[in-house]
Amino acid sequence: MIRIMLVADACLLRTALGRALSHEPGLDVVAGNTSAEVTPELAVKVDADVFVVDLDTLNGAVIDAVDTLTENHPDRAVLVLTTVAASNALRHAVGCRVRAYLKKDCDIGDLADAVRRVAAGERFMEPAIAASMLIARPNPLTPRERDVLRLAAEGMSVRDIAGALFLTAGTVRTYLSTIMQKVGARSRLDAIRIATEANWL
Repeated sequence: MIRIMLVADACLLRTALGRALSHEPGLDVVAGNTSAEVTPELAVKVDADVFVVDLDTLNGAVIDAVDTLTENHPDRAVLVLTTVAASNALRHAVGCRVRAYLKKDCDIGDLADAVRRVAAGERFMEPAIAASMLIARPNPLTPRERDVLRLAAEGMSVRDIAGALFLTAGTVRTYLSTIMQKVGARSRLDAIRIATEANWL
């Protein structure tokens, strides 16, 4: 029996994948957590054979989760799910010891087969994902600009963003103005939409 730990920030996705994979022969989903909950201690406690990680989130904690799983548990397999468009999280994952990269719109049977393959030691990246890495538009935002826009995407006000990042409100407004110019947006909401669709966050 292959033991699986799911890492996905969206509760609905995490629950649906857990139920679907648990009905596949030879697979057992033993845990489901958000990326922020992933720690070396948790991964040891769960004792999974394969970690399935959803990379498509505005939460930067998913990058830390991938690092935690690949660095502290190199003997176990990490399989990431993502959209076809390349993202910062995907580019980061490529530099880690992630074994497999799969499109998130795949059939559940394909995901189950992928889990079995990585558990057996295989490594692979779907061609569409590899192609997206080559043609993706470079991210024009700096790490700090991404932090500001992520918080704006969460609905935080300029004052709240300033407090969270230890900046002044004026500095946050300057960041937002610069971001809009860089991505060609007409408003803050437009900048969030453009950056999200391009997977720059």
